[in-house]
Amino acid sequence: MIAAAFRVMWLSLVRDRAALTMAFVLPTVIFAIFAAIFSGAIGDRIRIHLGLVDLAGTATTQRLVTALEAEPSLRIARLDVTDEAAAIRAVRRGEVDVALVLRSDLAAPAGPDKGNAAASQPVLLIESPSRALATPIALGQLQRALNDALPDVVLSRIVADVERSGKIGPDERAFLDEAFAEQRAKKEPFSFTRLVETRTTASGRGNERVSYYAGAIAAVFLLFAAMQGALSLVDEREGGLADRLAAGPGGLPVIVLGKFLFLLGQGVVQAGLIFSAAALLHGVDVSGHWIGWLVTSILVSAMAAGLALAACALSATRQQAHLAATFGVLLLSAVGGSMVPRFLMPPWLQQAGWLTPNAWAIEAYQAALGEGAAAALPAWGVLAALAALGLGVAVGVVGRRTV
Repeated sequence: MIAAAFRVMWLSLVRDRAALTMAFVLPTVIFAIFAAIFSGAIGDRIRIHLGLVDLAGTATTQRLVTALEAEPSLRIARLDVTDEAAAIRAVRRGEVDVALVLRSDLAAPAGPDKGNAAASQPVLLIESPSRALATPIALGQLQRALNDALPDVVLSRIVADVERSGKIGPDERAFLDEAFAEQRAKKEPFSFTRLVETRTTASGRGNERVSYYAGAIAAVFLLFAAMQGALSLVDEREGGLADRLAAGPGGLPVIVLGKFLFLLGQGVVQAGLIFSAAALLHGVDVSGHWIGWLVTSILVSAMAAGLALAACALSATRQQAHLAATFGVLLLSAVGGSMVPRFLMPPWLQQAGWLTPNAWAIEAYQAALGEGAAAALPAWGVLAALAALGLGVAVGVVGRRTV
């Protein structure tokens, strides 16, 4: 009976070309779209559209413009405006994400006149509330450009502050400015620009950023596909077929086991297709931990199959099962990090994510592919427990209904 249930579900899938496409083609397509979106939406690949206006036209502002235009993480647009109000209108209209207006010489000392904003704050940043994320990115890139390309200007303004405090005189200020100019002329780096060394945890075997989204999309689609397959439990019950199947050897629990094995195999194939697309399109490499990937895919598929069968067994009507298959899976996927990485969520929502199977599926893939099987053991344990719990509930519920 287990083999018969498996064969029936397989034939139903093969004969329905739309369902076959939804099961094995759509997950790969959706992964490719999500990977393209999110791999360019976080980290060093964010390229905001930055508008530049150089109203001062001095040597220092030209150096800053050159440095910003050479920054690959920015899309620079030189705005053809003559005042700050026009630049504000350009940002409001959405011509650029954020704008920088260079309104006075960067090296000019800030005088005591606090009413002259252009002198004390030579750079004006214009932001839009609808693109708030662009503001900290623009500020970070501006600070980076100042430190890398204009360190003498930065230090000169610091020395000017010290001079105004009375700690040094004009002669010391002139000496320091001359020393900064000589060091810049020699193209020797200033020590404060080399304070930070960056190291990455990436293994270098492939695009590990995209591997996150491969696991995330696999988790959500395996749940969707398992729910659609498990709906046959409700159809058989409402159509009266379940009563006849209950009279067979083993009864309905054996039918549930057959469906579970089919959904498990289907899930592994879907995960394989998604990671194959990740390898072909984005260079994701799982060869170093392919056993860990296989174990994770089996457990994630088992988790999805078990939970789907339990949800459908507990549903009194097809409408209830359909709601669980749509809104339930979407909610779990959103909170669990399948749609947006959890580190971008509020802290309380990050913690709530651990109550979803998606978060553990993603964690299992990340640990297995990044550090190996030992690191994935806790997540594997959770996934196995969820699979066993779901299958146990499904078998128990259908078995009780046949009594």
